[in-house]
Amino acid sequence: MMVMTDETPRLCADLVLTRVAERYASENKLTNTEALRRIMATKTYELLQDPESALCYESAESIYALLLDEESGDWDAWMKV
Repeated sequence: MMVMTDETPRLCADLVLTRVAERYASENKLTNTEALRRIMATKTYELLQDPESALCYESAESIYALLLDEESGDWDAWMKV
């Protein structure tokens, strides 16, 4: 059983971010550092870091899809969060 603390959203966001960055790096032939740099410049990253959004509790696959929506400019799909 997981105990929720004040640190839980940040830890969840970090875990999801790691998985998303690894996939993004692999699929775009980037280093993990470059993938993280690009991701950290997005609205998706901002939302992931905001505990109020609860996005940190979504799957890495969902976050990755949001990132791709943002990159492609599909704001209608992105706003469905």
